[in-house]
Amino acid sequence: MRGNKQIFSRYKSDRIKGYKKLLKSQGKYYDPPKDIVKDIMEAMEAQSFTVTKEEVEAYLKASYATHDRKFYMRYLK
Repeated sequence: MRGNKQIFSRYKSDRIKGYKKLLKSQGKYYDPPKDIVKDIMEAMEAQSFTVTKEEVEAYLKASYATHDRKFYMRYLK
């Protein structure tokens, strides 16, 4: 989060650039658990959605990134 001021911008295009930077750096320390990916795929299938493993992993990484951003804005900024 340090050095990534774009993620806190009020403009959507800047926030997207900030998220890209965060997701790139996130690859070093966060890898979604494989058993959770399978469970989410099954739960989505139960809701009549067909998702791939890559889509579920992307969802988990995105949710982790947004949680990081909200937490940082709320408590650490």
